[in-house]
Amino acid sequence: MKTRLFCLSVLLASLGLMLADRAPAQSLTVLHQFGGVPANDGSQPIWMHLIQATDGNFYGTTEYGGTSNVGSVFKITSAGSLTVLYSFKGGAVNDGEFPEAGLVQGSDGNFYGTTYEGGTNYYGTVFKMTPAGVLTNLHIFQGPATHDGRWPFSPLIQGTNGLFYGTTSAGGTPGYGTVFQMDSAGNLTVIHSFTNGPDGSTPYAGVFQGSDGYFYGTTQSGGSNGVGIAYKVSSGGAFTPLHQFGATSTDGQNPIGGIVQGYTGDYFGTTYGGGSNGYGTVFRITSTGVLTNLYHFGGPANDGLNPKAGLLQGSDSYLYGITFLGGTNGAGALFKIGPTGGLIYVHAFGAFIGDGVYPENALVEGYDGNYYGTTYQGGTNGLGVVYKLAYPPPQNANKLNITDSGNAGGTNHFVLSLASVAGENYQLEFADALPATVWSNVPGGVVSNAIGGPLSFSNFVSVTAPQRFYRLQITP
Repeated sequence: MKTRLFCLSVLLASLGLMLADRAPAQSLTVLHQFGGVPANDGSQPIWMHLIQATDGNFYGTTEYGGTSNVGSVFKITSAGSLTVLYSFKGGAVNDGEFPEAGLVQGSDGNFYGTTYEGGTNYYGTVFKMTPAGVLTNLHIFQGPATHDGRWPFSPLIQGTNGLFYGTTSAGGTPGYGTVFQMDSAGNLTVIHSFTNGPDGSTPYAGVFQGSDGYFYGTTQSGGSNGVGIAYKVSSGGAFTPLHQFGATSTDGQNPIGGIVQGYTGDYFGTTYGGGSNGYGTVFRITSTGVLTNLYHFGGPANDGLNPKAGLLQGSDSYLYGITFLGGTNGAGALFKIGPTGGLIYVHAFGAFIGDGVYPENALVEGYDGNYYGTTYQGGTNGLGVVYKLAYPPPQNANKLNITDSGNAGGTNHFVLSLASVAGENYQLEFADALPATVWSNVPGGVVSNAIGGPLSFSNFVSVTAPQRFYRLQITP
């Protein structure tokens, strides 16, 4: 775990006290139940992940619902107030339908997205929408007529060159999907057509632009073993397969989610199947294709199963993800994992009445430090929810209270008390100077697997010293 230190600006009789990194308890709140109020608000958000726009609101799409029941675009506040911005009308009027993916906000302030079907040929569309909900179709996929691709599942991204990049799950010259680039006027160019050979086929995921300028992604099938690949491609179309999934008996298979770059410079993702137990993996991969499996789902009882979404690296350095199935209630789970492993479950979906079930999309971290997402089903109406994973815990745990009882008989009488969180581990440490390269444990100053409620450390200053600095290391 990466340690962050937060100075409490406390100095008592030459004692400094600091609070080291902790992983606070989380609370999940359902912000909106689809299929309720407002009417025709959309239903069943599928591959879509929310984005937070420059106005602070969150934006997303639903696969169904809206006035024509072929999908909608919505915005929602962090407090849960939802507004439908656009209801798709379907292919009969050449409008898109069934937006599987979410949106991206362009540098011009408008939102850009795709629909899986609709348009003149029912092969899908690329659209632009203003913040007020005025939608313009930029590109209508023609399919075999022009080999421009068909049936896009994935969201777009805007590259550093200002162009938009995305994938289609089928189409292109051989018909196995494409990677394309498009300008804001809708001029689209295919930069790679998948062949179902070593380059894979059927990319459900979009692409992520790495710090090296390449676009990284996965295919759900194809490749040397028929169960997908990880790849990178340049803006000019230079394509490099990085990993052929299914290469070993314990390797992951059939990645559906995409790839993200972590703070370490490596890339991270999930596979829907494969691994030691056959229920998917979390993996790390370098830009040269060296892959390490960090976790194999389906091992312990009530383990998460079959992650469909990619990962998000939060500001706390953890990678956050979801599983479509499994967990305590069999309806999916939300987890976090470090860049080198160590998976921790945060929430099992279906935990309470109105909770969402079967999540299929990645999280987004809000400006407020909380995490936001959607589920495909569940909620009061069974049509999915928008939820918030809140930090810090509402009970204001770990707030410190320090009492100095003076130096009686040459003994320091300090009492440190705090409200603990059940399951967390607390270790009091000290150093003789700052900055410190070595922190030592205070003898006896440890509580493992706290049960919650107040904790206290008394008379923890055992020697007389010109100065001494203390901190608490709090871990899950």
